[in-house]
Amino acid sequence: MMTLQQLAAAISQRAEGRYEVHVANAMDLPGVEQTSEILRLKRSCIDKAGWRTVLLIELQSSAVQEAHQWAADVRDVLPEPETSDLYMFLLISDVTNDAAMRIETDDRFCRKIVARQSEDVMDFLDRTFLAALDPPGNVETLSDPLVSALKSLSDDLPWTVPYISAWKTELLSNTSGADVVRALSDSLRSREDQR
Repeated sequence: MMTLQQLAAAISQRAEGRYEVHVANAMDLPGVEQTSEILRLKRSCIDKAGWRTVLLIELQSSAVQEAHQWAADVRDVLPEPETSDLYMFLLISDVTNDAAMRIETDDRFCRKIVARQSEDVMDFLDRTFLAALDPPGNVETLSDPLVSALKSLSDDLPWTVPYISAWKTELLSNTSGADVVRALSDSLRSREDQR
């Protein structure tokens, strides 16, 4: 399981270029008896951006109530617009997946995200507002439904591979629907003639 230090370092890395990250001074916000850290994040390049406060805590499942109390204490001292941007990232060494889900659904004081036992730090952050901006894989394929559909077609019917580029061009042209159908039919007829 990840440690609090690994999580804090990953947050700083993931926030780079997106957020300014500041470690909160222990004098400014309430603390807790558990291993913890408070990070304050503010959008980069936006002068009037508000702060997001992230409470990081490492604990046993028996101390979850103490974490809730800490979140309530921090929320009480935050200025009003910032209370809606309070998050708690919990590293609970002995938590089950069911218990983690129950903790996450309780949003009384803040939004809570509980690390799963088998989860790495980047997968954990992908479940938060710090999710990676770039989706895995080819961005063009993911964002273009036509390219995705033609790729599926060529995967299912390998004989269509030589025609995909021409079909894409034809489908994206400004010709009428009847002309597109005629061009696609002609390409299939020419294939049959080659047999």
